[in-house]
Amino acid sequence: MSIRLDPRRLSALKLLAAEAGIRPGELVTRWVEERLDSARSATPAASPVGPDVIATLAARIDDLSQRLDRLSGAASAAAAPTAEAEPDPTSAVPAKRGRGRPRKSPDAAAPRRPTARRATAGPKVALHDEIAAIISELGPQTAAELATAIIARGRYQAPRTAKPLDAATVNARVSNPTYRSRFVRREHRIGLAVE
Repeated sequence: MSIRLDPRRLSALKLLAAEAGIRPGELVTRWVEERLDSARSATPAASPVGPDVIATLAARIDDLSQRLDRLSGAASAAAAPTAEAEPDPTSAVPAKRGRGRPRKSPDAAAPRRPTARRATAGPKVALHDEIAAIISELGPQTAAELATAIIARGRYQAPRTAKPLDAATVNARVSNPTYRSRFVRREHRIGLAVE
């Protein structure tokens, strides 16, 4: 058996289950069993909590729902100017066949931060190639100086992160066994290995 819940109610269910220290499915099972037992005996279910606790929980659920509405409204308001500025051809995603549930459109997801790669349109440059190019132009440099020079040139963009390039990333690439033979370290500076 499967059930569908409104996302706000599902969030509230998860919160209540976490407070009870059990999984959401177990909490639903308990509620259904209590309801079935009370229907069989024709007496109200003996709830381990009093009516005032239920009223408090209902008030908390309402409060959570209002907070979720405000958050989703703020997110959609922030995404609205960008959606109007450039139409997204992928916004009309066809429904998935077989299960009957439509796919979520990319607009329904949380707004993504633009990365530097989207802003620049040019050929991809590998970090180790950019390090070698800067060393051949400027001579041996420290990792921090290399990182600063690479950022200033603007040709290299990290493939899977929006985090800015730093000296640790340059050191990691130079120390990588695959590229280690291309570089040499002398007096805290990184230079090109003589071929």
